[in-house]
Amino acid sequence: MMFNNYYSVTIPAEDGLRNLVARAKDNKINFVDGIKELSSIGKIKKFNFNCQYVVLLPAASLFYHSVALEEKNPYRISEDSILSKFAEVKSNFEEEYYYDYLEIVSEQTQERKIKFFAADKTMLDPLTADMDKYKNNYLVSALPVAVFSVINKIVSAADYLLYYKINGSYTLLTAVDKKLDLLQSSIKETELQQEINKTRKYYLNNKNLELEILEGKSELLNLSDLIELEADDFVFLTSLLWSISRCQ
Repeated sequence: MMFNNYYSVTIPAEDGLRNLVARAKDNKINFVDGIKELSSIGKIKKFNFNCQYVVLLPAASLFYHSVALEEKNPYRISEDSILSKFAEVKSNFEEEYYYDYLEIVSEQTQERKIKFFAADKTMLDPLTADMDKYKNNYLVSALPVAVFSVINKIVSAADYLLYYKINGSYTLLTAVDKKLDLLQSSIKETELQQEINKTRKYYLNNKNLELEILEGKSELLNLSDLIELEADDFVFLTSLLWSISRCQ
């Protein structure tokens, strides 16, 4: 696999933006400046158009909801029917939110669900205002989707609980049969173990599943041949891997 681009990954924090720029080429990843604090997202002139800009929104800034589907045609999802279900939970959804979703189909029961990730337009628009003229060079997505997508390909466990630290608190997600299930954010460090134990017990008692517990650390990513690790920032490393894969 050959990489030849620069990648700018930005994650909103409580009081600003955190950004990492890296160059990926010839199966090696090199950081340009390391993780920096930014006040706004803009085009980096010295890279011209040889840079992909990715904004990943943490779970704490997203509205996450699961909607069961009962489509007459199982091969075609009607977005109108999805949105009508979502309107039952949040009114004026289309006017107030940007959204994306994952379709989840249970291999055991064939139950179909849509996992919604929605961001408030009033929160997102100011972040990306300076990038609107470069629409081919930037994308916005959900950080938990990026993390899940990368880890899900790496770990062998089909049923697991992953927790990772972001902006001073923890996000917890679970996978059942390699499909995203639960997402919980803004967990304090003092409450983390209690939430892990409670979630693990719920899956064991209600779904007869023993979840493997995974801590979000760079060791999970197996990057020793690809990158020289100087700091353990699991979220940014995972986000960078996802961005490179997504933007090729």
